[in-house]
This record gives sequence, structure tokens and C-alpha cells, in this order.
Amino acid sequence: MDLESRLRLAGDVPAVEEFLSSTAGRLHHRDQDPDGLFWAEVQPNNGERAAFIARIEWTVYPDRPPSLVFVESIGVSGVGAPSAWPGANGYRYDSNDVCKPFTAEGQRLHPEWSSGPHSWRRTGNPFLYVVENVQDDVDRVDGRRAG
Repeated sequence: MDLESRLRLAGDVPAVEEFLSSTAGRLHHRDQDPDGLFWAEVQPNNGERAAFIARIEWTVYPDRPPSLVFVESIGVSGVGAPSAWPGANGYRYDSNDVCKPFTAEGQRLHPEWSSGPHSWRRTGNPFLYVVENVQDDVDRVDGRRAG
């Protein structure tokens, strides 16, 4: 990740931390993680359900959407089992992707999303935008898991 991306990302991280904290979640970036890799604990609004762990990896910030997958625990490489994934539309554990306009995977699968209402949003705080969307999707299914 280039220096400009690192600086811009660092400027947007506090708002993401504050948002996740307000929903009983948490953002992690470990010393051994490469620049641009974060782990977001997304707590469903149904407090009876366990948090999801989203692995969010940025390559160029804010110009490109991040890769987003779900894992069983922080630090796990690869993709989590079905039980690690939300049971929301577009969250496809069987394809190992989140097919949404705010992910690199979704934008790659749908070139038509490069313009119009589904185009990647580079302004404001894109990191916060991604996390808010994940939180909304998790809450919409009341924290239900895919498997």
C-alpha cells in the first residue's frame, strides 16, 4: 500500500472505531498485519448472537473498494466456514465473496457497477461506509448465520 493510501486510511480509522464501539463491535489491526488489513468485529443488534469477524483488506485507499470475507477468528487467513458468514443477501460463503457494490469482489463480478448508483464511493469516509453497510446487512437478518 502506498504512503498516500496509508495516510488517508489512518485519518478515517478513528470514525470506524467509534462507529463499531457504538454497536458493541471493535476494529483490530495487529502489528504483524500488513498495511490495509483490518479485522472488524461486527456485533448484531440482537445481543444474543455472537459477533461476526470481517476481514477487510484495502489495496488503494480510498480509490478502490476493499476485499471483504468472513472468518472464524482474528488472524485466520483464507475464508471462514459457513457459520462465520452472515445469512444476508449477497454474502456468499459458497463462493467466498460478498457480492455487494462496496466490495472488490462485487465490483469485479459486476463491471456494470463501475458507473451509476452502484459505482464505488471514493468520497467521505469509504471505510466507514463499508462497515456501516455490513452492520446494516447483519442487523437486517437479525444476526442470522449462513450455516
